[in-house]
Amino acid sequence: MPESATYQVGDGSPMTSVDSMTQFEVAQSMQWRVEDMEAKANSSSVPPYVVLVDSHEEAQEFDSALRRSRELDGHAINPTTFTLPSPIRLKLEEARGALFHGRGFVVVRLGVDLRSYTEEEKVILFLGVASYLCDEIGVQDRKGTALTHVTSARHWTVPRELRHGIHTTSALAFHSDVGADILALHYRSQADKGGHTYLASALNIYRDLSTSYPDCLDALTQPAWPIQITANPPRHILAPLIQVSQGKVWISVDPGRLGLHPVTAQSGIKTDIPELTPRQHEALRVLNSLASKHRLRLETQPGDMVFISNWSHLHARDSFEDPIEGPPRHLVRLWMRDSKLSWSPIPESMRVPWEAAYGNDLIQRRFPAYPARKYKTPAYTAGSAAFMMEEADDVNCETADSESTTSG
Repeated sequence: MPESATYQVGDGSPMTSVDSMTQFEVAQSMQWRVEDMEAKANSSSVPPYVVLVDSHEEAQEFDSALRRSRELDGHAINPTTFTLPSPIRLKLEEARGALFHGRGFVVVRLGVDLRSYTEEEKVILFLGVASYLCDEIGVQDRKGTALTHVTSARHWTVPRELRHGIHTTSALAFHSDVGADILALHYRSQADKGGHTYLASALNIYRDLSTSYPDCLDALTQPAWPIQITANPPRHILAPLIQVSQGKVWISVDPGRLGLHPVTAQSGIKTDIPELTPRQHEALRVLNSLASKHRLRLETQPGDMVFISNWSHLHARDSFEDPIEGPPRHLVRLWMRDSKLSWSPIPESMRVPWEAAYGNDLIQRRFPAYPARKYKTPAYTAGSAAFMMEEADDVNCETADSESTTSG
């Protein structure tokens, strides 16, 4: 059931002003300013959020780890099977610290040449490195798909306006991958123009809401936002988009999943899913405006692995153009968590999509090595393609007769 919209922090006193933010655990971590990040980036050849593991010797170690583990299924990849020497482990521990105890995001930059690997080996490499930061992987649909391809493949014939947003070249507004703890992205190839990833801190957004837009903050923290979770019959939950719990600011919002989905509305199926109110539309507008104000553009390159605390950040991308020749922009996505360090417990009002991702340990995880060879038009499109509504939906829009090679 949704929790009350009256939240308390620290000593149990209501949080009514920005001064109360000093009581937050996250004020000691998960806090960063765009100006500071950009200033440090301008004074160094490497952005401050990048952990380098890029020497020739380190690249050879990754090659050796791949050779030892390339025959394993994806679910069997972990630090015991994808073994790395202590110097690299220490660097990945530094990245893990930044993710859970520092700013809440990190880019791990390897010195490997992805062009020398097969698609299956790229999956193993990603899973192997990621396993040093998080020890659990969630599913992204009811079929057990655990790895999503974020790309607009040239061989797909389905018009872009009928695809999920992540399978187009369009911009994606600020959102979170609803239900995920840690969003992990592997940049296989990048766009010719645009396609940048942007981050915005929930803590920075909250500060501005608290001081300048208290009515919007009140609207965003009310457990009154309809999120459609099934297609037929259409069911929904009511949840807040922002919540203060356990001394932390939690944010969980995907604008494309709020209210009645247009397909459901056009179907004529009887439903009690409410439309958003004018007050909620205004709160969303202000939220997006503040996210844009506090946005940081990540400086990435092919091979980078990006890890983001999804509860404490929104992310977005701008539209892009793929190169005329060469591979199109291509990222792969995991939803991860760590049994020791992830935020816990999940607030009840935000728990339903989290359970969908992490609540079924019995379902076998699938790690498709390739984008769909034949793209299936989704019945219910969504920008992030997160939290599939239909039992038959595949987050990669793979048709039953053309499933990609998987890693386990």
